[in-house]
Amino acid sequence: MESLQDGIIECDTNLIPTRVNHATEIILGIEASDIVNRSIDGTNATSEIDKILSQVLFAPKDTKENYDIVFPSPLDKKIRIFTLPKTDPRTKTLTGYIKLIRDVSIETVVEKHKNDLVSVVSHQLLTPLTGIKWILKGLLSGDGGILTEKQNQMLHQGRVANEDMIDLVTDILDMTKVEQAKFTYRKELHDIVSFVKETINSRKEKADNHKITIIKQIDLQSFQVSFDRERLGIALGNLLDNAIDYSPEGSAVTCSVSSLPDTAIIKVTDNGIGIPESERPHLFTKFYRAENARKVRGSGTGLGLYLAKHIALDHGGSISYETKEGVGSTFTIALPVEIGVQ
Repeated sequence: MESLQDGIIECDTNLIPTRVNHATEIILGIEASDIVNRSIDGTNATSEIDKILSQVLFAPKDTKENYDIVFPSPLDKKIRIFTLPKTDPRTKTLTGYIKLIRDVSIETVVEKHKNDLVSVVSHQLLTPLTGIKWILKGLLSGDGGILTEKQNQMLHQGRVANEDMIDLVTDILDMTKVEQAKFTYRKELHDIVSFVKETINSRKEKADNHKITIIKQIDLQSFQVSFDRERLGIALGNLLDNAIDYSPEGSAVTCSVSSLPDTAIIKVTDNGIGIPESERPHLFTKFYRAENARKVRGSGTGLGLYLAKHIALDHGGSISYETKEGVGSTFTIALPVEIGVQ
């Protein structure tokens, strides 16, 4: 215990400290003699020592075993607490708890600076990339004169590469906003049917380039749901992009909208590569791409599903999937409905 840089507080089953190492004294700025064998009321702490100790020993409501505490001046630290049960190896009965205390103040500052740097660099990249996009579009439209077949082909390849870079930078910007809690939402009542149709239409050119047909499977006339059009557009757009990117030429991608009494359901189904069973637990992890996906398409951020999940959850909804390797996948976004069919 004394050799660790992390603080350790050993407690009995009532969370009364029985042993404390020196690192705890340094991190919390209190003496071990002020902690050991001290019963703390987690709700009515009065002294400064009791206030510090109660936050360390008692997890906030609706919190799992691990939690962070930000202490103001004079401590001015961010502490991460890990709670480990202590059991008798013979009887397997609970004998107490171990609180591992880690000072993550420096890590937090470094992470913030890293995210700030990524955000600034990404913003600086996005402006010239957007300019290149419009120049390429103008040349392909004939604004610079008649193009030969070879020139048209080369410019088209450049435009595809440019679009990929814009998608990459945009995904990284959105990811940093999520991690910095700056991914804000403006939820308003919208017709989910017209929204899905517009999002599908925005992917028509990409689908045509991949020789993919997008089938709209929509029986509803109108369905009002409270959501952020821009954010949900990112989520659904990412699902459609994945379906197009990882489906064979000549196949179809189906996008459907349906309703339950209190839920709107959006589904995107493809006949693509599917997801290997061993890789499914990592599917919504940022930067993660399945092995078969990397073989089909070398470029990609691995952020599309990560962002889609955050957006769905932040709308009070969910995202789920059904898949079979080599056959295809269906991704489903379910959103709560405040006002039903109109």
